[in-house]
Amino acid sequence: MHPEQIKAEMRMAGVTPAMVCDELKVAPSSVSQTISGHIKSKRIQARIAQIIGKPVDAIWPNQVVLRRSQAQIAAQRGRAAA
Repeated sequence: MHPEQIKAEMRMAGVTPAMVCDELKVAPSSVSQTISGHIKSKRIQARIAQIIGKPVDAIWPNQVVLRRSQAQIAAQRGRAAA
């Protein structure tokens, strides 16, 4: 879904992004970036999906999650320190 459509559906449900920030005790930028798809917060996504009554996958389809293992992170930090 387009970010403006997500926000519109939230408003139609009587909830603003600011209300989500207050409820979840997160920064406004976290909610904004989650809505726009720049970051992926499962907790914020789940709450927004609950508010608008759609599954997370329908709102943010085809999101690729790239995760590094702890070993990869440690190796990268080791190279950066050298």
